Amino acid sequence: MKHLILPLLLIPALTIPAFSQAFEAEAILSKPNNGGTFRAWILAATKTQIRYKTSKVSTDFDDARTADFATVFLVEPPDYAAAIDLFEGRKYKEAQEAFAAVKERCKPIAVLPDNFHTLAAFHEMECFRHLGDYEGLAAVLKTFLKVPITRENQLRQLDLYIMWDAVRAAAWDRVLIIASERDEEVLPGYQRAQVAYCKALALDNLGRGREAVIEYNVAMTADSGASEILTQQAGLKALGVYQKDPEVQVAIQNWGTKDENKNSTGYTRLTEAAALAVFYEKYLNLGKPLPAELKAFTKYVAAK
Repeated sequence: MKHLILPLLLIPALTIPAFSQAFEAEAILSKPNNGGTFRAWILAATKTQIRYKTSKVSTDFDDARTADFATVFLVEPPDYAAAIDLFEGRKYKEAQEAFAAVKERCKPIAVLPDNFHTLAAFHEMECFRHLGDYEGLAAVLKTFLKVPITRENQLRQLDLYIMWDAVRAAAWDRVLIIASERDEEVLPGYQRAQVAYCKALALDNLGRGREAVIEYNVAMTADSGASEILTQQAGLKALGVYQKDPEVQVAIQNWGTKDENKNSTGYTRLTEAAALAVFYEKYLNLGKPLPAELKAFTKYVAAK
């Protein structure tokens, strides 16, 4: 057992900053070749060394090589679990603040696989993405080290943040290239919705509104509306495309008059916009009702 004096070999690797002296992370450690499994409380870690104690109340600790363990399983801490509850409850601002606190507290184990410093930073970025705070996302991403991340969907999400950063920069040609490269990939619904939404934004801002509407529709349906803020934004953006369409404006002027042409492209698009506006009011409102100029589309539902 070691008390206050470190072996000279470990001094460069495991010098613990003063702010982290009280840190401990509950873990399950197992030795290779059926060498046994035991509960431990990790005090600090580097890429090659782990300092831990085998009793929560102990003042003694051991130093060992990371390679001495077949697995290092970190037990989910209560503050991280509470932050996840906020996130899953769609309280993204509160969750972001909670994840930031967990991230700071768990710095001493930042190099371990799937550690809660890194996972908290990842979920903090997810909160910023949901909130549409792309500056906040970019700031965290700038210092984020993805090496401890091992889960496929999370690694792919990190790649998608490059696309979101291009959205932040309004680099629409680049957004379109990045999003289009994902068209043939099999993605989980929430990631397909992101790709479609960003592609729609790029097309919209490049003056390709009709193509943008198709992608906005994909964004609204890819994960059955579970990405509620993105789905809501896609609906509003699609209605905005319809509103700017000159042929739709002509159809509005001619609605109910002798000049109304139900076979025209403008009439078809107007009734599409009306159906989407009704759908938004019924399913996507979520505390953000349609502005008056878009709500007006609900008057143009085609008679069956």
